[in-house]
Amino acid sequence: MIGRSRLHPAVWLWFPPVLALVVLGVKFFAPTFYDSFIEGELGLTELATPVVALAGVWFGVQTVWMSRGRVPLLISGWLLATTLGCFYLAGEELSWGQQLFQWQTPDEIAALNDQNETNLHNMSSWFDQKPRLLLELWVLFGGIVLPLRRLAGHRPGYAADSFRGWFWPGIECLPTALIAIAIKLPERYKKLMGIESLPFEIRWSEPQEYYFALFLLIYLLAVRQRLRHPAL
Repeated sequence: MIGRSRLHPAVWLWFPPVLALVVLGVKFFAPTFYDSFIEGELGLTELATPVVALAGVWFGVQTVWMSRGRVPLLISGWLLATTLGCFYLAGEELSWGQQLFQWQTPDEIAALNDQNETNLHNMSSWFDQKPRLLLELWVLFGGIVLPLRRLAGHRPGYAADSFRGWFWPGIECLPTALIAIAIKLPERYKKLMGIESLPFEIRWSEPQEYYFALFLLIYLLAVRQRLRHPAL
């Protein structure tokens, strides 16, 4: 989306770093508190991700409804797919309610799930690593590369109301995208260098999932705001 952000800076600029600062700060200064309340299936990070993703579903449904007849049909379809992605992410993070209500995994699912949970992402890479890679590439290119090019003065080369003008994220997604990519760098560094552990360790993939969910939410909010105030 071309042009300046229509969202308040508190939403897209000031809020995104909060969770990373809390997680890293608590891990450094209060590791016992971190182990009890931040990490784990019912810790802050694990619960924050579905909350943000469900907010994406809520605003995504509104955005899809508002987009009817006002944007290219493919964009309405893309907004619906993004909303469904938020729903899938929220459901999978909570194992579709199992993490909250602690039911026994049905035997048929347990036989296929490598962590004995009621979810899909532990059954096949087609439900986990592959869609995650596609999302990460969209975050990297659409959330970082293109906005930085615009900030550097490069014109996008397409109209704001074209398919690409609606499809690509705007500047409001940049802070979240930067954190989403950067938060996983320590883990990638370990694998690249063949290091067992770093002096400072957290489960790097968990906050990254939160920032992926937040990226989708802010993207949908930005489209919604643009539909509500097209003259801005």
